[in-house]
Amino acid sequence: MSSVNSSSNSRDRLAKQRGIPTRCNCGEKVARFTSRTVKNPGRLFYCCPMGSEKDKTHLFKWTDKSVVEEIEDFQELFDVLLIDNSEFQRSVRACENMLKRHESRIEEMEDAVRRCQEKTIECISELRIIKALFVCCLLIFFIYFIYA
Repeated sequence: MSSVNSSSNSRDRLAKQRGIPTRCNCGEKVARFTSRTVKNPGRLFYCCPMGSEKDKTHLFKWTDKSVVEEIEDFQELFDVLLIDNSEFQRSVRACENMLKRHESRIEEMEDAVRRCQEKTIECISELRIIKALFVCCLLIFFIYFIYA
């Protein structure tokens, strides 16, 4: 019983497919035809080569209805994309602001590193002077110790 329900559900799903159909409920590839009836002259429709408009087991769908459904589905998708795009734009702006903050922080750090390098050069210079003074004092001490 469940296999009958499952196959009827899949047929219902295929029969209710939105937009331009590509396959019939029976699995056949759908073709597009032009109506030659008095009621719908020249009207385009999709149908299974195995069926007709009155045969409900095979697909039959007017092209204009299919196109309207396609447009409606694309409109919904387009609306979602617009929302996603605006959220993306907000996110990009937030990232740009964060990037600017980080860039200014990097500039501050580069300035601090530059000042540290300058201080380091000054310290090395002072150390060289202290070393020279220490060596001079040591020489004076040895000379004094030797001649005293």
